[in-house]
Order: sequence, then C-alpha cells, then structure tokens
Amino acid sequence: MTDRSRLTGAVASGPRWGWLAAVPGVVFLLAFALYPLVALVLNATGLGRTGLRENAGLTADHLVRALTSEAVHRAVINSLLVCVSAVVIAIVLSVPLVLHLADRSRAGRNTSTLDSAFTLPVALPGTIIGFFAVVLLGNTGLLATWIPGLAGTAYVLPGLIVAYIYFSLPRIIGPLRGAAENLDPAAPETARSLGGGRARVFVTITLPLLLPAIIESAGTALAVALGGYGTIAVLARGDRLLPLEVVDGLSSAGFNIAAASANALILAVLAATFLLAGQSIARATERMVSR
Repeated sequence: MTDRSRLTGAVASGPRWGWLAAVPGVVFLLAFALYPLVALVLNATGLGRTGLRENAGLTADHLVRALTSEAVHRAVINSLLVCVSAVVIAIVLSVPLVLHLADRSRAGRNTSTLDSAFTLPVALPGTIIGFFAVVLLGNTGLLATWIPGLAGTAYVLPGLIVAYIYFSLPRIIGPLRGAAENLDPAAPETARSLGGGRARVFVTITLPLLLPAIIESAGTALAVALGGYGTIAVLARGDRLLPLEVVDGLSSAGFNIAAASANALILAVLAATFLLAGQSIARATERMVSR
C-alpha cells in the first residue's frame, strides 16, 4: 500500500472512530452540567428534593415565589448593577492595556511578567478578592485612612463594584490579549500615514476589529461574575446579590432546597443568557466587520 493510500484510509477512518475520543468529555459534561440542571428544575417544581417545611409534589409555587419575591428582585437588580458596571469598567481598562502589550510583543519585547501580573486575579478565590477590598476600602482600610469618607465603602455597592472589577479584569484581558495579538497592524499604520489621528484610527479601525472579542469576553465575564459567591460573601453587610439568596435558602432553618433551587435556576438562566448573547452578538458583529 502506498503512503498516499494509507493517508487516505486514515482520513476516511477518522470520522468513524474519532467520536470515541469525545466520549469522556461528553460523559463529564452530562454528569456535571446537564444532570445538576435537571435536578434544579425538579427541585424547583417540587418533584425532586424538598426542605423540611416544603411540601413535595408537582407545583409552580416555589418558582412563582422566587419570581415575585421583593428580596429576589432587589438581589437581581443589585447583581446586574454590580456585574454590568464592573465588566464595562474592566473593558475600558483592558482595551488600551492589551493593545499596548500586543505592540510590545510585536516589537520583540518580553511581556510575560506583565501578562502574569494582570491575569493573576483569575487564580485567586473570590474570598481573597473580597479580603483585598476590605484591606483597601474597609472601615480601617488603607484608602480609608487617607480619605475618611471612603471608610466602609467595601460593604456597599460602589465597593462591590470595585471588587468585581478586579475579579473580572483577567477574564477580559485573557481573551482580548489573543485578539489584540491577531490584529493586523498594517491597517491602523496606513490610516495614520494618511493623516488620521490616533483617536480617529482607534475608533474607526482598531475598535471595530476588536469589537467581536470584546463582546464575547464581556458575555463570559458577566456570566462568571453573576455566579461569583466568595467576594459577596465576604463583603455583604446590607446590599444583597443573587448568589447570597441561593446559599441562604440552603443554610436557613428548614433547609429550603426547593426555594433555593428556584433562585439558583433564575441565576443559571441569567448567566446562560449573558453567555449565549455574548457569543451570538460577537459572531454577528464579526460577520458585519468582515464585509
């Protein structure tokens, strides 16, 4: 058999047996993604596990109470306010940073130290990031000693936004870093050589090319931030976020697992909506930019 025929046979047999390599990943996803989601739905509708004071049996009461609860509404609004504000600010901070790092990389300069420093928060638990906020903006925090008016800011919405900015930065910088590296520097350089100012070139050329990556990374960062529990668990004093409502349902007297599952289902739907919307809008934007 010639080399060409052996290669053709290998390519032809690839699709036939290649699915075997995907089986472990599919099984893992089914076990750790699909099954828990089904369990949430069953619990929230009374068909799964229920708490000591919750009646078993098919019912929409748990979902209705979650959707009409003033506490849940307040927590959803606070979550959206904190997460959206933090991600938007993180994007504004990240875009010039990744473009600068990409320019340094193209010039042959080592950026590994900077890359590691800016992506470090992704390795830190949310509780540690919450502790950082306390150290800086707590009642006796560093900034509070310099500016007394900032004392205790860590425990209210502005302080939560600051903490979530730090939480979100590496989740924005990572994807944007690769997108910035792949940008063709010839287009903005040509525009500047024809008399275009830096701001105009950025708005008309660089930003549109980077926009799909910005949108997709924003959707991912929002989905992750919405479910982040550790940071809000450290900083929560009065303002509630949705993850707290989920955990409180499990830890309160009576172990209200059905009510907690209903809250968790709302959180999962919101996070999935941001994730899928980010991916869909990013693909549509990319098609528009490439025309």
